[in-house]
Amino acid sequence: MQKRALKISLYVACAGAFSVFLRWLQDQLAFNELGLADKSVFHVLVLVFLLAAALVFRHFLDQMKQEQLYVPEDFHEALRNEGRIYQLCRWGAGGIMAVGALLLFASCETDRHPGMLRALAAVGFFSGLAYPLLLGEANKKRSDPWKLSGLAVLPVLLYAVWLVVSYRENTVNSVIWAYALDIFTPIAAMAAFYRAAGFAFGSPDGRRSLFTAMFGAVMCMMALADERYMGMQLMLAASAGMLILYVWIMVANLQKGKLREKKAVPDDGFERL
Repeated sequence: MQKRALKISLYVACAGAFSVFLRWLQDQLAFNELGLADKSVFHVLVLVFLLAAALVFRHFLDQMKQEQLYVPEDFHEALRNEGRIYQLCRWGAGGIMAVGALLLFASCETDRHPGMLRALAAVGFFSGLAYPLLLGEANKKRSDPWKLSGLAVLPVLLYAVWLVVSYRENTVNSVIWAYALDIFTPIAAMAAFYRAAGFAFGSPDGRRSLFTAMFGAVMCMMALADERYMGMQLMLAASAGMLILYVWIMVANLQKGKLREKKAVPDDGFERL
């Protein structure tokens, strides 16, 4: 499974790299000197590329389904990542996130909403620490569910705060293409970390976790083409690395066989209660 994990992870990384270039061209050629969006083919190309990336990722998932490969439902089986390389990768991504958060905290004094950015930096710092600790817990035989839940929810909270920050900073911005990516990126990243947290909360969905992690990584990398605080850029880059590592680990831990079907819930209110 390691070869498959390398292949899919490289596809995600290459898609993210191309998305940065495409968004940069859009920023350079599709806006005039006043910052207003002109009619440009790049507005269409960005959407077409994202759709194409989503279809490619869906194709990978369909291949796994045809081969009866699935992500285990157990947290430790799905996210086990033993070895020095995994350790360096998870602590490297978490360290970049923590450094970016500290840099943001130190450079947001002159912003219109410094309080919100400080809150974002604080959650980002603890998210950077929580990520490697969470993956480290996956290598143990047993873990405290409350501890896993607390560690897994921090990146979700990070992008919930990020979404609020993006909304406040773009309240007076009428150019859709200037702020659409700032709004959609934290949504995609939040969905990806939310699905990954499902393993820690005992409510996993391997197929959706893989798709949202792949697509969320591409969105985080595409957003790097826009201008923002350097600390936020580092946090986005770290998030992309975290999600790609999630993809690698989940694909490497795929198991052969039929996924256990969940029991159907009767369509009756009293039965559900």
